[in-house]
Amino acid sequence: MQHTDFFPLSAARSGRLAAAGLALAVGLAACSKDPPPPPCPAVVPVADAEQMVRFSGAGHDLTDVVFEARIQNYALACTYDDGVIDSQLMLSVLAVRGPANQEQLARVGYFVAVATRDQKVSAREEFDLDIPFEGNRSRVVAVDEVAPRIPLKAGESGDNYVIYIGLRITPEELQYNRQNR
Repeated sequence: MQHTDFFPLSAARSGRLAAAGLALAVGLAACSKDPPPPPCPAVVPVADAEQMVRFSGAGHDLTDVVFEARIQNYALACTYDDGVIDSQLMLSVLAVRGPANQEQLARVGYFVAVATRDQKVSAREEFDLDIPFEGNRSRVVAVDEVAPRIPLKAGESGDNYVIYIGLRITPEELQYNRQNR
């Protein structure tokens, strides 16, 4: 996986430990009597890319479904350090195995894009997330973590940026999403 200035850490499968660490950090920050920290960027899921249905072949029948996936939840924590916002974005994806899934695996791609409030994208990176359906499990939630790093210009804060997230879908899956909202 290539690293950029915006994403210096590769996606880390940290699961429950990272979720617990993020919850602890948020909880400790709430107990502090210091002034509130500067704001983190907003995280916005892209509406047409929040979910997907992957079919085998050209059929769109229920029996042709390989898997369904959707962004179930996300959380962002950030710190400011020498004109840079260092952040940790946790993303959970729910995958549901379909009848046409022979390999008991959902191969889901997602993207994270950093943009200014006027929607000029300054960085975008894609990540792969393999979600195995172990045993006879048909529903699995996977948690992934990435670390967007946002350099700030003088006078900027997290309020000046938006982090867009979404599943990497094909044009056919996009069309399916729009027709089946």
